[in-house]
Amino acid sequence: MTITVDDVKRKCMIAGDDDSHDDSIEALIAEMQPAIEFTIDPLYLNETGDAKLQALLQLGALELIAAEFLAQRWREAGFAEEFQAGGVRVGQFWERGKQLLELGTARLAPFRRSLAEASGETRVIASAPGDRQFTDDTMRGW
Repeated sequence: MTITVDDVKRKCMIAGDDDSHDDSIEALIAEMQPAIEFTIDPLYLNETGDAKLQALLQLGALELIAAEFLAQRWREAGFAEEFQAGGVRVGQFWERGKQLLELGTARLAPFRRSLAEASGETRVIASAPGDRQFTDDTMRGW
């Protein structure tokens, strides 16, 4: 999976020649991409022969990274200011970031693995009266 600075800028509607955020975007990609890849089941992540699946996984990861970049920008002074007159809105707004977060989360959801599965652990989720315990394995498929 390869996410580039230009990909994130395009999703965030930042002009390609505006390099004022490139270092921040690069750092965010380096931080988030491995974590996102870790949450994806290796069965799908390693299926490199399926170009459409890889494109879907990459798009979901890109949307999550772009959403986080916009969330970080939104916390900057002046970024969230907007002006609305009639039906025209001028200025930056967070709705785009929320949409990207929802899209990326929904796209990757079917391909995610549980963190317990990733680490090889089985956790007890709840205990019922008697000897019966509900674990990650027994709850799978509910």
